[in-house]
Parts: sequence; C-alpha cells; structure tokens
Amino acid sequence: MRLKKSDFKVGEKKKIIVNGKDILIIYLGGNNFYALDNKCPHLGCDLSKVGVVIREELICQCHFTHFSLKDGRAIKGATKNPIKLYPVKIEGEEIEIEVK
Repeated sequence: MRLKKSDFKVGEKKKIIVNGKDILIIYLGGNNFYALDNKCPHLGCDLSKVGVVIREELICQCHFTHFSLKDGRAIKGATKNPIKLYPVKIEGEEIEIEVK
C-alpha cells in the first residue's frame, strides 16, 4: 500500500485496510511513520478510536495498555502480548506499508 506524506498531519493516526487487514498508521513528524494492527491484542478494541499516542507509545484506553511504537511490545497494562508492527518505507513523498 502506498500513501503520500502530505496526507498526514503531525500526531495524526489513520485506519486503512490492506489485504483485508485493519492497519493503523501513526505519524509523529519528519519521517517517523508507524504501521501496526488496528486491533488491540488484549480484547480487540479499535485503536483508531480508542488509541492515544504519547511520545512513542500507543495507549489503548479500553484497559490502558501501553505499547511501544518502536518494537510493539506491551510496556504495561492489561496484556503482555505485543502488537504487530508492519515495515514502513519512505521514498521522497511516498510512504509504503508492507503488509503480507
């Protein structure tokens, strides 16, 4: 899936569907884009609706689990299960999300 950097504002998160999977894209400025499963691994809450980004953590407000945007690990909260991250490549103005 290819997107444009100009489609995002700093701090914005967007849900997209790639190959039938709900993917959440988070933009933290510069070339800092993160792509991850949109469903919390704890109880499947929709992170595009209940997820809050603070620095480099995504917090699911269903049960306040904190996930690292760097490696997907659960830092603290209701689950120890990590969230799946997807590789993001940036070439000029284009963002490519690799979902297999």
